[in-house]
Amino acid sequence: MTGSRPRDFDQKVVAVALLVRLVTIAVALVGMLGEVITPTVLACVLVLSATSFSYLVSSSVTQFVMRHPLAVVLDLLVALGVVAALGIESPLVLTTLSTALVMGVLFRAPVVVLGTIALVSGYLIVAATKGLDHGFMVLLGIPAMYVSLAAIGYVVQRAHQREVATTLELVELHRAVSAAEERGRLAREMHDSLGKTLHGIGLAAQALPTWVETDPEAAVRYAREIAAGADQAATEARALLVRLRADQPDRPLSTVLADRCAAWQERSGVTCTFAGAGAVDLSTDARYETLAILDEALENVFRHAHARTVEVTMRGSSDGTVTFAVHDDGAGFTIGADGRPARTRHGHFGVAGMHERAASIGARLELESAHGHGTTVTVHVPTAREDADVRAPR
Repeated sequence: MTGSRPRDFDQKVVAVALLVRLVTIAVALVGMLGEVITPTVLACVLVLSATSFSYLVSSSVTQFVMRHPLAVVLDLLVALGVVAALGIESPLVLTTLSTALVMGVLFRAPVVVLGTIALVSGYLIVAATKGLDHGFMVLLGIPAMYVSLAAIGYVVQRAHQREVATTLELVELHRAVSAAEERGRLAREMHDSLGKTLHGIGLAAQALPTWVETDPEAAVRYAREIAAGADQAATEARALLVRLRADQPDRPLSTVLADRCAAWQERSGVTCTFAGAGAVDLSTDARYETLAILDEALENVFRHAHARTVEVTMRGSSDGTVTFAVHDDGAGFTIGADGRPARTRHGHFGVAGMHERAASIGARLELESAHGHGTTVTVHVPTAREDADVRAPR
């Protein structure tokens, strides 16, 4: 028996085979109505029923069989005993067919071949000793079914093995792709924020010796700018690490959003609720950028909106997109002709960065606001299946 296949698959197949055996016993007894039930027939019925029921009902028996599949050899001996005791013409012989199927599912090819040979040989030996004129179905049909069912069971076993192996390969591939996307995202974030700050610090540091010699007052200003830049770089590095750790791609997106709303509410003192559930099929990049957009929207509410309540929602749509929205009941503002707040040109709200993040994953960002009626930031994100086709370069 292979150790890589999940045991629950084996248990289900064996359970189905033994359930079919019980049905076969019931059908055989119906066919034997009017005949005398001999002690031998009764004993065979009890043994076959007891072994099947014990597996189906008792978890300890099931676990024992799955840990020691050679117990099926005992079932093989029972099947041969039934054939020898009742003869090959008894309807109860059909109950031994499940033994061949179980062998095919549980064992490797050599064991399956040997077990099938033993089952067919025992059947033919009984047929020869009886010396009766048997028809084709009784003499050759049952052995052919033994062989066929054992082969079917083995094919099912191999197919399931390949399915499990393929699934594991896909999981590993997904992990590798996620790691590559994570590295690419980290490089972009460092380039867009931390990298630029450090570059500015480097330029100022290069010029500092010259200013020290020629203009001490300017040198002092440069030194202060370098110190301020270092503080800014440290802040950006901490923010970057927080965003990377907060994504937690192994957790459902709805859970991550609910936790972020709770954390933001605790920090800001503003009531924040989240509505949304279910699994969302977003790529790693799309998930990360979406969370960054929602974080920026919440930060804008904290800094500018003076809101009492905030609602974050997530819902899927029939067109293959997932819609996220952040709505507050704050002061609101006037939206310009370009669909962005008029204050954007003065460096407020960070809406330009939100639009850039949305464009980088092929998403669409909408902004609705009016004085005294709050603000709603909505982003429509394509699912992972469509994301690769519509993603725009950042």
